[in-house]
Amino acid sequence: MKNLKIIMLSIIATIFASCSKDDAPAPVPNVLSVTTDTPTGVTATDAKLGGNVVSDGGSPVTRRGICISLTANPTIDDPNNDDVLEMGTGIGAFSDTFTGLPSNTTGHIRAFATNATGTVYGENKTFTTLGGCTVVNVTGGISTPTTWTTGNVYVINGTVTITSTLIIQPGVVIKLGLAGNIDIINSGKILANGTATDRITFTSLADDSVCGDTNGDGTTTTPQKGDWVNLYLNGGIGHIFKYCDFKYAGGNDGGFRGAVIVSVAGPSFTFDNCVFAHTASSTNFSAQFAFFGGSYMNDPTLSVFTNNVFYDNNTPIYLNCTYSINSNNSYSNPANSAQKNTKNCIWMYVDSSNSTAINYSETEVPYVMDGGLQKSAGSVTIAAGVTVKFPQGNTYGLNVLNLTLSPTAFLTSIKDDVHGGDTNGDGNATAPAANDWNGYWNRNTNAYVQGPNILYAAN
Repeated sequence: MKNLKIIMLSIIATIFASCSKDDAPAPVPNVLSVTTDTPTGVTATDAKLGGNVVSDGGSPVTRRGICISLTANPTIDDPNNDDVLEMGTGIGAFSDTFTGLPSNTTGHIRAFATNATGTVYGENKTFTTLGGCTVVNVTGGISTPTTWTTGNVYVINGTVTITSTLIIQPGVVIKLGLAGNIDIINSGKILANGTATDRITFTSLADDSVCGDTNGDGTTTTPQKGDWVNLYLNGGIGHIFKYCDFKYAGGNDGGFRGAVIVSVAGPSFTFDNCVFAHTASSTNFSAQFAFFGGSYMNDPTLSVFTNNVFYDNNTPIYLNCTYSINSNNSYSNPANSAQKNTKNCIWMYVDSSNSTAINYSETEVPYVMDGGLQKSAGSVTIAAGVTVKFPQGNTYGLNVLNLTLSPTAFLTSIKDDVHGGDTNGDGNATAPAANDWNGYWNRNTNAYVQGPNILYAAN
C-alpha cells in the first residue's frame, strides 16, 4: 500500500508540474471570451491598443473595442469617466494606434466584446505615456534676465513679480494655482513668442490637457473658471504675446476679474493670435472682462491687438473708445461657432480726446458706448454694418462735431437684440423702448439727428 501511495502522489505531482501557475486557462468553448493586448508603440501622445475576441459563444459579436480610463477596470457604461474606442465586430484580433493622449499619464485599458448575451471584458492593463513636461516651481520675483524653456511646465502658486526680461519659448506651459498671478512692473518685460504649432499656454494647475496631470491628483480636480488670478501689466515697454492661450483665469484681484489687466504703465504691448477663454467674472463692472484694457488702451500703435479670439467669457474686452480695434479679432470658438461670450461685444470707456480720429469697423459684435461721447474736434467714422449700442440713461449718447455714419450702421439701445444680438446677456428678459438712451447730437447743426438707423433714442 505504501508503494502504491507513493506512485499516486508522484503521478499527481507530475500533472501539476506540467501546469504553470501563470498560464491563463484556455477559453471555454461556446462562451463569449476576449483578451486585452499589452499596449505597444507608446509615445508621449500615442499608443497601439487592441485585443482578441477568442470565442463568440455561438452568437455573433456585434461590438468590440477598448475601454480606456485613468482608473482601473473601465467599462462601456461609465461615459463620465471612461472612453470607449470602437474597433469593429466579429471574432479575431483587433488593434489601432490612438493619438492625442495626455503625456506622462498612466492609463487603464480593457478589451470588450458584446453579443446577444451581453458584454465581457478582458484583463485590465496599464500603460504610461512618455515624456511630458519637467515641472519647474516658480516663486518670488524675476529680477534678472530669464528664459523659460520648451519642454517645461512652470507652476505658479502665488504672485510672481517681473522687473526684468522674461523670455518664454514656444510650447512652454505655465500652470497657475488659485492664488497664482503674474505682475509686470517697473522695467519688467515678457517676450512670449509662440508659434501656430507650438503655442504658449497660461492655464489652471488642474488642467491636465497640456503637460499631463501636473498636480498629481488624477481626475479628482478639473479646470474651472477663476482657477488663477491674472496677468497684470503695469510696467515695461514692448511686451509680446503671440500664439498664447489664456484659459481659466479670473480669480478675484481686489474686485477685478480677468485674464489680462492693463494698468497705467502697461499699455505697450502686442497680443497677436491669442485665445482668451473660460474667464470667471462677477456682477461688479470691472470684473466682467476677459481683457481689461480700460482707459489706458487708447492707441493702436502702442497697444497692438490683432487676430485674437474670445469665447466662453462674460464680456470679451474693455478699452478706450478712442482705440480703433482691428476687425480681424474674433468673438466665438473657432471649433464651435455657437460658443460665444455672454455679453458678446466691445465695451468702451468714454474718452473725449478731441484730436483722435476714431474708426469703428467691427461687424461680428456690436460696440457699447459706456457714457456720452463728446468730441468738438477729431472725427468718428462708423462703417457699414456696424452696430453701436448705448446702455439705458439720458447721459448715454453722442455729442460730436464730425461723425460719418453709414446708412447700414445702427445706433441703438443695449436692449435691442435684433441688431447685434443679446448684448446685455439677459435673453429676452428686457426689450428696447423709446427713450432708452439720449441720442445723437450734431455739433455742426446744433440739433439731434434722427433716422431709420437711429433707434430707441429719447431725441
